[in-house]
Amino acid sequence: MRLVAPAKINLFLRILRRRRDGYHEIETCFQKITLCDEVFVERATDITLEVEGEAPPGRENLCFRAAEGFLNRAAVEAGVFIRLRKRIPPGTGLGGASSDAAAVLRGLARLYPGHLSREDLFRLARELGADVPFFLSEHSTALGRGIGDELTPWPARPAWYVVAVPPFRISTAWAYRNLRLTKEKTPLNYGPENFSPEKDLSNDFRELVFARHPELRGLEEEMKKVQARGVGLSGSGSALFAIFEAEGEARGAAEALRNRFPEYRFFVATNYAEEEAFPCSSIT
Repeated sequence: MRLVAPAKINLFLRILRRRRDGYHEIETCFQKITLCDEVFVERATDITLEVEGEAPPGRENLCFRAAEGFLNRAAVEAGVFIRLRKRIPPGTGLGGASSDAAAVLRGLARLYPGHLSREDLFRLARELGADVPFFLSEHSTALGRGIGDELTPWPARPAWYVVAVPPFRISTAWAYRNLRLTKEKTPLNYGPENFSPEKDLSNDFRELVFARHPELRGLEEEMKKVQARGVGLSGSGSALFAIFEAEGEARGAAEALRNRFPEYRFFVATNYAEEEAFPCSSIT
């Protein structure tokens, strides 16, 4: 069975407070995009993971832990062979590992139907990671609250994205550990009806990440110059994304940026919907 694991960007990300359990309360708008990993699963006698691309092996990989959690809870005396084909770069705030884990859960629910309920799957997803429930959900776009697992549908606006991946990575644990929550948070003053890429692409990690990697400021400025509607940082970084109305605009901008920043990787993507089962279109 072949499953598609899409990346995500955060159209905005607000860190509200640190909770007693160590997690942080957030408000974010998740958007799945057509930059995708592929996950292949088939029945087996034990759990085996084969990785193509940049991802950790064995139990270090969230796919393995997702399979282990599912089979243990379902009390299935069997296993699964997983082949993971990576395209989403790790450490970039694009959610690749979480999406891969969600794809494994979806695949196992089809390989071994009737063992876990939808509620059981989402409970396991929350334990695996804060972003996994969003990737397990059918939403293309969603407002995430709580630790990101309280999801409300958010209408997706047609858009194309140029995703810029720097040659360095950002640890999510490092970003949360070093973020200083000094601003008083107020409720969102906009919703889907008046969200604007020109003014609402905010991310509370931006200043922290840009202070550590000031070269991102230059990339951000150049992305603005190619007529993007807005430029944002996804998750805790390191990827930046620019929003365009048309595919041609996005592809032209990606090519121009590639010439200026040959050490970066640039991907062109659009909104991902669950019925779509195709990998990303990329410029590298």
